Amino acid sequence: MTAPGAAAGGGRGPRGAAAIHAAVLDLLETEGYAGLTIEGVARRSRVNKTTLYRWWPSKPSLVAATFRHAIARDLPVPDTGSLRADLVALVRSKAAFLGDGPGRLAADVLAHTGADDELARLADELLGQHCAHVAEVTARARTRGELTGPVDDLLLADLLLGPVWLRAVVTRRPLSTSDADALVDTLLAGLPLAPSTGPT
Repeated sequence: MTAPGAAAGGGRGPRGAAAIHAAVLDLLETEGYAGLTIEGVARRSRVNKTTLYRWWPSKPSLVAATFRHAIARDLPVPDTGSLRADLVALVRSKAAFLGDGPGRLAADVLAHTGADDELARLADELLGQHCAHVAEVTARARTRGELTGPVDDLLLADLLLGPVWLRAVVTRRPLSTSDADALVDTLLAGLPLAPSTGPT
């Protein structure tokens, strides 16, 4: 049998997996992470509780698998032909993702990462995906000649997306489009840019 935590995340799982994941998202919306229980998911999904425990031995593993299933598709990485426009679009899309739907629920759940290793791994996966998107944007900028020196992609991703996660998980303050513009322009001021590439 496939490892429990990865089963439904990889597209496999018990019969009724779609109903199980839908039930988890519904209960997170109405009850929050603290109020969600395996028993409640079993009732909502009409799947036997023993089946849930066979595939996911704990609430965190079930919730993590649900998010891996719900947000399995990568968010599109913007390709506007401009480093600044790509970064602004990326920040806006991440803020929108974490502000609505499964992304918002994931942000709520990830506030509990300190209490569980499975949720911490989920957070690492999501952050790793976001960092890969930043690296793709900077790679294109190097090819276009917009970046004239070395850039630490991981550090740039931290600086760029850290405020997005802070707003989504900690302060719960929306990141406006003007905030996204100002954030990118502030960071661009510290990058080795070609003369015509700076903030506009």
